[in-house]
Amino acid sequence: MFWHNFKYAGKMLIKGKDTLFWTILFPIALFTFMYMAFGNIMEKDEMFKDIPVAVVRDGENDTALMMVLSTLSMDGEDKRIDMEVLNEKEALQKLNDEEVTGVIYTSDASLTVRQSDIKESILESILNQYKQMEQMYLNLMQKDPEAASEIIQKTVQSDAVYYEEISTTDGCQDEYYNYFYAVLAMSCLFSSFAGITRMHKLQANESALGMRRCLSPNPKLVTVLAEYLALLLVQFAAEVITVIYMRLFGVQFGTKYPAILLVLFIACNIGIAGGMLLGSWSKCSYGGKIGIAVAASLTFSFMADLMVHGIKNSIEDKLPILNRVNPAVLVTDCLYALNVYDNYDRYFRNILILTGMAVCLLGASILVLRRNKYASV
Repeated sequence: MFWHNFKYAGKMLIKGKDTLFWTILFPIALFTFMYMAFGNIMEKDEMFKDIPVAVVRDGENDTALMMVLSTLSMDGEDKRIDMEVLNEKEALQKLNDEEVTGVIYTSDASLTVRQSDIKESILESILNQYKQMEQMYLNLMQKDPEAASEIIQKTVQSDAVYYEEISTTDGCQDEYYNYFYAVLAMSCLFSSFAGITRMHKLQANESALGMRRCLSPNPKLVTVLAEYLALLLVQFAAEVITVIYMRLFGVQFGTKYPAILLVLFIACNIGIAGGMLLGSWSKCSYGGKIGIAVAASLTFSFMADLMVHGIKNSIEDKLPILNRVNPAVLVTDCLYALNVYDNYDRYFRNILILTGMAVCLLGASILVLRRNKYASV
């Protein structure tokens, strides 16, 4: 009887449009829209890269400045700019087309930019430093041009360190990835909808199917476990599909995939067990239970930074205990720790809490269901 219930519960879940939408289509669609909105913001605006710059040579005594700029554009660890010598019209056109960050005029070491941000400030700092040492460079060029080249190169490389990209981890530290991790957490919690639906169809006072199943000689515990495992299999498969889809878009999860799958597996248990516990509550209508599940899932996800970045850190500063009991926060924290940290300390702490939640919710739902009695069916 166990395998019979398991098989047909799985078939109903796979064929159910609601299950297909909330477990697979909705998370994938939400992730896709988020990725289109800000998936590359970090790489475009916050990560330092070589600064593209156009240089307009319209001066007779610009050898020293050109040597400084050439040194900063040399391939290697000390490269800071990507220089291109153009006439003024071409340079300004590239600036308007945002192909270069700024235009440097060698006649007076001036800079023209479209806006002011970090990259423009770096270019301005380069020119300001050059102006401070301009006379020294010119004197060197007049006395010994060959020696001047080496001295200028050493001076620029030793002093003009405007930024340096230092890798503290092999994982991606893009802060916007937390949105995508929160989508996975929300998807796991949405499995509570299926849990409520299955319990609705198991209780005699809520559905005609529940009446017939209560008259079955099959032990209720066996029926509940079969339904539970079918739900878990379908939901976990949906999470794996979502992760694969995210990876196709370049979202980094690190390389610890067994640990990642364990997080999602336990999170699915929490969502399903929570839905079954809520579904076994006989004093609330089916619609009311779904409403509570939606509100709880979205609230937990909101606190995990799904809608607004920084909420999780604010709660961590003010009331950290809320983050320790929020399954969505624990899931995102596990995924972040696996991606960024080399050790598993933070990960195992969260996994223990998640496992405890899953066991307690499942035990409570089974206990409540077994205590449900009917005067007549």
